[in-house]
Formats: sequence, C-alpha cells, structure tokens
Amino acid sequence: MIKRTLAFLVGFFLLVPFFFYIINFSFSQSITLSDKKVIYDLPYAGVLPDNPLYIVKQIRDFVVELTTRDYAKKAEFLLLGSDKRVNMAMQLAKKGKNKLAIRMLLEAENNQLKINTLMQQSKKQGSAFKESFIYRLKLSNVKHREVIETLIKEMPQGEEKDLNDVIDLNDRVRTNLEHA
Repeated sequence: MIKRTLAFLVGFFLLVPFFFYIINFSFSQSITLSDKKVIYDLPYAGVLPDNPLYIVKQIRDFVVELTTRDYAKKAEFLLLGSDKRVNMAMQLAKKGKNKLAIRMLLEAENNQLKINTLMQQSKKQGSAFKESFIYRLKLSNVKHREVIETLIKEMPQGEEKDLNDVIDLNDRVRTNLEHA
C-alpha cells in the first residue's frame, strides 16, 4: 500500500509538470501572425494641422525642443512628435487632405533623422542611448513604413508619387539605425 502511494506521488510529481510543459510548448509554437504588421501603437495626435490652433502646438514643440539639453530626453521628445505626425497623416488622409498628410509624413521622418544626429553626438561625448530606446526607434521606423505603404495604396492616382521622398527618408533612417 505504501509502495503504491509512493509510486503514485512520484509519478504524479514527475508527469504533471511534464504535461504542463508539453501543453505550454505546443500552444506557444502554434501562435503565428497572419499579417507582417508591427505591433506599435502610435500616440494620440491631438490638434491636427487643419485646425487654426495648430500654430500654438508648433510653437510649444519648438520651444520644448530648443530648451531641452539632454540628448536622451530630446530624442524621446522627437520620437513622440514623429509618431504623432504619422498619426496625423493617417487622419488627414482619411479626410482627403493628402498634401497635408504628405507634409506631416515628411516632418515625421525628418524628426527621426534628427534623432540619429543626437545619437551620434551622444556617442562622441561618451554616452550612448539605452537599447530599449533604440529598439523602440526601430519599431517606430517599421510602423512609419507600414503607414506610408498603406497611404500609397489608398491615395488617388498621381498623389502617391509625392510619397517617394518620404520613402527615401524612411530608408535613410532605417540604414542609420542599422549602423547605430
């Protein structure tokens, strides 16, 4: 009787974790993404450029960028602004304001190029950005590319040609990030 109980307990404590491992392993292997979309949420855009109060937002952003001296904080601010502009571009394109949407995308990619300059200056001074920030920057770049490609498909014929400059800037950002 004791041998059966002991054998049961040993078997139970050896087999139950094994079954949980098998179940967990099988479920973790079966998860696949159907689309090749990056999971990166763009922040709330706030006031759009077609609003008369947008100039106040631009002045505020200019002052904050100008007065921020820490390279890491300035890069965080530029990344946030860049992501907001991409979200603005999506909303403007939905409204049919394609030229304004393209301008927002150009500003977004230029902000990301500024971040690369900040990263280089920071390296010269002997400090580097955190890996988590660089990873987030890479995700952001991929998300920007995804939005650009979506807008190319949705824009009326002829207007999508203006997005070539945006794609070139996005490619430059990506190559700069690969060498970071």
